[in-house]
Amino acid sequence: MAMQVAARAPKQLGIFGTRPWPRPSGGVSAVYTAALLPQVGSASLLFPVSPSSSESAKKQPRTSEQGRLLKDMRLAAVLAHAPVAQPQPPSACIKLQGFDDPQVAFSSKSTGQLLQSLAVFRTCSVKPLVQNADVLLAAAKKVVGPAVVTSVVRHTFFKHFCGGECEHTLKPTADMLRQHGIRPILNYAAEDDVSDAPTAVECADAAAERASDCNLRPFLKSVEDAGNREGKGFVQAKVTCLGNCDMMKQISAHFTSVSRITGHHVDDLRACLAAVLSPHHLQLFDNMVHRMESIAKAAASKGNVRLLIDAEHSYMQPAIDAVTIHLQAKYNKQTPVVFNTYQCYLKDSHQRLAADMQLAKQKGFLLAAKVVRGAYMHLERDRAAEMGYPSPIQDSLEDTHFNYNRCIGEMMRSCKDDKFEMMVASHNQASVEAAVGLMHDLDMHPTNSGVHFGQLLGMADHLTYTLGGNGYQAYKAVPYGPVEETIAYLLRRAKENSDMLGGVGKETAMLRSELWRRMKCNNPITQLFSKQPAEAMLAGTA
Repeated sequence: MAMQVAARAPKQLGIFGTRPWPRPSGGVSAVYTAALLPQVGSASLLFPVSPSSSESAKKQPRTSEQGRLLKDMRLAAVLAHAPVAQPQPPSACIKLQGFDDPQVAFSSKSTGQLLQSLAVFRTCSVKPLVQNADVLLAAAKKVVGPAVVTSVVRHTFFKHFCGGECEHTLKPTADMLRQHGIRPILNYAAEDDVSDAPTAVECADAAAERASDCNLRPFLKSVEDAGNREGKGFVQAKVTCLGNCDMMKQISAHFTSVSRITGHHVDDLRACLAAVLSPHHLQLFDNMVHRMESIAKAAASKGNVRLLIDAEHSYMQPAIDAVTIHLQAKYNKQTPVVFNTYQCYLKDSHQRLAADMQLAKQKGFLLAAKVVRGAYMHLERDRAAEMGYPSPIQDSLEDTHFNYNRCIGEMMRSCKDDKFEMMVASHNQASVEAAVGLMHDLDMHPTNSGVHFGQLLGMADHLTYTLGGNGYQAYKAVPYGPVEETIAYLLRRAKENSDMLGGVGKETAMLRSELWRRMKCNNPITQLFSKQPAEAMLAGTA
């Protein structure tokens, strides 16, 4: 039976496309494949897969047996490529203690913090409330006044999702995270207006440029703060608050007309754009690049700071990609300093990542990538329908999962072989577990492999704290800034990603379980009738 499985396995690898999946050394290619298929049934691993059956396998719904099937897939894959007499077991570290253990996951949280988290998640799960939050806030300001609304927001949602209003108020949050093996990703939450409203005149004038110059200062201060902290630090930058949106749309349209995948691969970026942009827009481009260069240069000079360039709307992303590649070619020679972001809910994201990986190898710089699912799905689909072009978003959630795990696998392989770096930015437990298992299969050390894990502050704590507690490079994205600006940022994230905020069923269930456990352990009546020894109960409350 094992020989039959082995004979069929190479043909099965075509499930990732027309060519076989890259085969790592050490005979782990099938494990590599299985770790990246949390959405595909185990039968597809054991039998040949035609293109049509591959497509249906990707789209089949997940079942309650998904976890067991994933383990079976990994075991079958190992047996397919290992000697029959010495079968290898599946990776032991694919599921770390704490991912499913509320007591371990929330050991750092007080009961009050757990109650606050539960209340916030329950509120965020009400989609009509999330979708109309900006209208409700505006109405509340008219009724009770801005000061009251700001105070309420500051002590509830702002306190849960944000680190503070300025660099000085970030210290308690950063210190708390560090105690649990987690580092902050400093994220100044200001951003420009990226709507299609007719604001080109306002964006182009001197006042808007002065505003962009003002936005530069917090990023430089964040780099300074991150560099003064122990260990590797990250700073997150959003290009739309450092440059002109209309100019970026024009650049993106030009690169897309050449090639959406490689149009931004140019040797001399400014010379290329000089033939496309007006003198005024070319000057705005120079100003934006100068600001981005200032942040990248400051990060590179620190030696322990990485710069994460945020992904944005697809109709501005080619311009952002071009500037980011330009910065990577300049500052990522010896150390990956500048990270680009790839949104895997976009149909072309895998092709763009593969093309950028190839370009980095050709040009001799180290690619660094943050891999996310994406945060603008509703806006992208609505805009495509309104303007009459095909939606750039994957056709189904299963396609997005498949693409995300495929990108993670290819990038992680390059982290091992080519010294690239990556951040697995995900709240999806299956993807995190698969990434951890793949690191184990490829013999990549948790602390110095170039693989980082990131989640938002106030979300997916059971993932981040478990990863940090087990020695992995775990990070929390910590937005900060004045309440009004930061809440505007969070409202946009909530609207575009309401499914994520509402899809915290497991986390809320774990919160309830841990709260109930603490109530039972601290209830003298429960203890009186419990058969559990008192010493064990007291230990359980720690």
